[in-house]
Amino acid sequence: MRVISNNYTRWHLLVMLLLAVATVEAQTVWRLQLDEHHLLLDADAESADNQAFVFNDFQEAVKHLGDSCVLYVAPGVYWVDDPDDPEIKVGKDGREPFGCVVRCRNLRIIGLDPQAQNTVLAAQRGQTQGAIGNFTMLDIWSDSLVVENLTLGNFCNVDLDYHQNPALSRKKRSDAITQAHVGYVHGRSLTARNVRFISRLNLNPLNGAEHSYYENCHFECTDDAMNGTAVYRHCTIDLYGQKPFWSTFGRGAMFVDCDFNVMTNNREMYFCKQGGPLTLIDCRYHAPSDSIYIGWTAYPQKWLRCYQKNFTFNGKPYIIGSRQRENTIVIDALAVQPDEPPYLAISRHEAEMQVGGQPLRLHVRSEGRKVVWQIPAPYNQIAALDTATGDSVVVSVACDLIGEPVCFPVTAYAVDSRNVGAVAVCQLTIQPPLSAAPNFLKEPVVKIKDGVARIDYQLDLQGRKDQSRIVWGRLDSDDCQQEAFLADSNDGPQYAYKLRPSDVGRRLIVSLRPASDRSVKGELTQVVSRQIRAKDINQPYRLETDFSDICCNTSKGLVPDAWQADGYKPADTAEYPWTFDPKKPMWEYGEVFNGAVGRGLLQAQRGARLMYTPAQGSYRDMTLTLQVDPTKTAGQGFGSATGQYMDVCLKFDTHTLTGYGLRIIRTTKHAKAVDFYLVAYHNGKVSQISEAVSATCYRTGCTISLAVKGRLLTAHVETATPKPQESSLPHVVDLSAQIEPVPFGGIAIQHTGSCGESTTMLHHLVATW
Repeated sequence: MRVISNNYTRWHLLVMLLLAVATVEAQTVWRLQLDEHHLLLDADAESADNQAFVFNDFQEAVKHLGDSCVLYVAPGVYWVDDPDDPEIKVGKDGREPFGCVVRCRNLRIIGLDPQAQNTVLAAQRGQTQGAIGNFTMLDIWSDSLVVENLTLGNFCNVDLDYHQNPALSRKKRSDAITQAHVGYVHGRSLTARNVRFISRLNLNPLNGAEHSYYENCHFECTDDAMNGTAVYRHCTIDLYGQKPFWSTFGRGAMFVDCDFNVMTNNREMYFCKQGGPLTLIDCRYHAPSDSIYIGWTAYPQKWLRCYQKNFTFNGKPYIIGSRQRENTIVIDALAVQPDEPPYLAISRHEAEMQVGGQPLRLHVRSEGRKVVWQIPAPYNQIAALDTATGDSVVVSVACDLIGEPVCFPVTAYAVDSRNVGAVAVCQLTIQPPLSAAPNFLKEPVVKIKDGVARIDYQLDLQGRKDQSRIVWGRLDSDDCQQEAFLADSNDGPQYAYKLRPSDVGRRLIVSLRPASDRSVKGELTQVVSRQIRAKDINQPYRLETDFSDICCNTSKGLVPDAWQADGYKPADTAEYPWTFDPKKPMWEYGEVFNGAVGRGLLQAQRGARLMYTPAQGSYRDMTLTLQVDPTKTAGQGFGSATGQYMDVCLKFDTHTLTGYGLRIIRTTKHAKAVDFYLVAYHNGKVSQISEAVSATCYRTGCTISLAVKGRLLTAHVETATPKPQESSLPHVVDLSAQIEPVPFGGIAIQHTGSCGESTTMLHHLVATW
């Protein structure tokens, strides 16, 4: 480990030591008394100062920590992990790579200069930038940890500017922002006073203690960064992203007399990505524009309750989360400022009951407080409580005449001895009784016309909506077994199926379970079509899908003119340790969030793959157009630059994994763009065959067009989303490469990115041969 001199004079250090005030086990000492429980970290310590309790290297000092210890830190820059070490750091036992693991039951780390920026513990690594995994500077195992007068920074994507001695400054490792943690704490309590926590993505300012308290601290971060179960008092938070919390849970986070400073031009700002309880008391929010929206979370749950008192935005009173006003409880006055956020734990936040079904029991942990339960009017005519007070309540349906689902809150209120109130909500949905499955007024029959097979039937729906599940399949040559699933009902009944070349000479089988939107599913009815003839197929054949007909369950094998949905871990992702569960669906059809609009097909697990095997034959020229919405909105497309990409392939042999395609991949080069380049597949091995272009067009409304004409492969990518004003990168991609012709005509879409908010929604695909 390097030892960096701070160029502080010995006289200056002596003066500081004499003036330092440290509180240790309720004793105030006016000079440092070093022993096995009181150590000094001083980068200027020389050989003449070779004392048993003085160190000039952080890692060496940590080796000498006992069961209970105070580590004083003289001003300077101390690298917890050597930034010049070329080794790529890798985690062990499934955990992140760490700069230093610290074990001390009771530990205090005290900077001797009250100016926190003058005493720096630093690292400079992050995911794919000097490390594989989310590099974390400190992993501290301590039942009680106190840190004071320090800067704790992972300067992977932030410049270290050390004004006391500019020679100790250091430029960031990369402009491309990646996950770079400060630290974790494993133990009962963390107290941080006058500490600057510096990073960007996934700051992690010593997360993990059962009780975390920050006072007079400063934070710099983007998203997924802050400690979600903590109290922040007199702090400043510089927001370089949009959602500083991944989530808050349990009691959540509370801010008292804090300032939030928006450092970007985002038009919408949220506190949480996944939601959770928050309390803001006497806090101020500052942004470049008065017209931005501030919400608790982008997609707030109905049961969520957050608290605010005396909150201002650019100096004016502001109600957070006004788009769903019930989420916000405005506190008018407090007799005393609470030490912890108001909180009332409830057994369930969401529940569903059926008319004629079992009652619902709810329970809260009152912790000695009086609890009052309430169902608001007019819903108290639909459901009843067995009691109005107490820790437990039983909810029963009081009205059988419900024709539509009814959703309302069951609310518990509690007030403690200081008159601080807390609210907990269970959002209850009462479903009307299910009727029997509708009967057929007209028996189903398959009709074939104009290249399309349709299932024609009529149900006795009595005014309800048809919600029958219709699945199309193809029988084998003996008309004995179903050899392929052709279309499913992901977005309502799939009444029609466009005929494909491999259907010729075969019969279609349609499996139908009749149902309305208020009935149970009926018994399975199967109908077989007549044999498909060649003249039934529209020519030239054109494959088109909005993905609502894709069978999301893992397919059992490749069948001509059918989609196969499965999972696959490509060989070029071998260095990244991820897996998937083959027993669970790899894809799902539905709605999502952020950049994805409407409904479409989404990856349910990492490694999701979708392949189309064409009819047997030799294929020449081919085109493919795919419309997608990445859920990431900043143009980065994927969760991190850890082998996360999407390949869109054509002229593809689904059996040998041979063909051509376009790779869209997140790299370490840019935080708000992806790379595009053409690839060749040969027996599953992928090689790059064009230049890589970094561009900003992988955003909502992205259209990907591929074509093979003779020996020329081309790709064109554009988006309906306007180009970011601050970016100088291309917003349209055009690529081309000379290729060796292959006779294949298949399609493949391979996604290796993480799921959740890092998926890509598939909307529409057209292929021609």
